[in-house]
Amino acid sequence: MHLIAVRNVSEALYIGLQHLLEYGKWQKTRTGNVLEYPEPVITEYRSPKERVLFYPERDANPFFHLFEAIWMLAGRKDVEYVGLFNKQIAKYSDDGAHLDGAYGHRWKKYFGFDQLYMIKNHLQTNPESRRAVLTMWDASDLNRSLGDFPSKDIPCNTNIYFKIRGGVLDMTVCCRSNDIIWGTYGANAVHFSILQEYMASQIGCLVGKYYHLSDSFHAYNGPLKKVSKILEAGASTSFLWYDSYIGLDEGKSYKPEPMFSNPEKADEDIHSFLFYTHTYFLSDGDFKVEIPTYTNTFFKETAKRMFHAWYKGYIKKDYETGIKEAKQIQTLDWRKESVEWLERRMKK
Repeated sequence: MHLIAVRNVSEALYIGLQHLLEYGKWQKTRTGNVLEYPEPVITEYRSPKERVLFYPERDANPFFHLFEAIWMLAGRKDVEYVGLFNKQIAKYSDDGAHLDGAYGHRWKKYFGFDQLYMIKNHLQTNPESRRAVLTMWDASDLNRSLGDFPSKDIPCNTNIYFKIRGGVLDMTVCCRSNDIIWGTYGANAVHFSILQEYMASQIGCLVGKYYHLSDSFHAYNGPLKKVSKILEAGASTSFLWYDSYIGLDEGKSYKPEPMFSNPEKADEDIHSFLFYTHTYFLSDGDFKVEIPTYTNTFFKETAKRMFHAWYKGYIKKDYETGIKEAKQIQTLDWRKESVEWLERRMKK
């Protein structure tokens, strides 16, 4: 077992790549050869809310990462909504319409009850508990992965442990198969850290550490070659150049604003945001329904502005207007990557 202890996801990707390239071994898999670390890897995040990646070599899509996380918290499994932001999602669906392995759906609906609600109540009543386990794996998933026509949609992340210690909520995510570029240090770092922040706000405590256990810690050759360029870019300096949270706030270390400043209205804002953005897109911007009045500032000043920046810039190809909208995003980390992601597409 190998431990990578870091401040945030930017540092984790940099160090994780170094370890994988030095110690990894090529392994044949169902979907092609991967460079795999020879033992399970645990990544420990001290500041999990520093979840946005800024590497241009990685070119992480901040819009897809954030909006999919919000979609997850609503417990949804429809391809249509997340497919707006990533058309590749549909190829992982067995029927083209649903993702039966969707994490949020499994958190809230798949097993016939809302696991998040139960864990919230359990930890509020029993803050010393070691039984707050969130399940994403179903025994039937093994059967669905066998046969002549195996399912395309088998959960990679299988379960999550929540634990309150010292007044903060720690979280451990267990993953059977983890592509470190697209998963571990990409979508997973965003989605699960947002889940941790959501649960901490619902329970009424602070966000603690986030541990991510990757049983198969690996990367495919093409993306690995591309993203490994970040190691070359930093070879000439000892400064933590890859950690853009340092100095992001006028030369000071930036502390991300809370997503859920009003926990009681979090679910209402989540559903309102999804309804508004989906309807806006389907109506091609000719949306007559009143814009939701969000209670949580993050949805009003960051998520909403990010959606309009993405829609105007990426969908309508009006990059100047999209970038102008992105520069109005309140949170500095999401603002920085939204602007830079659109600027890279404008240059192309």
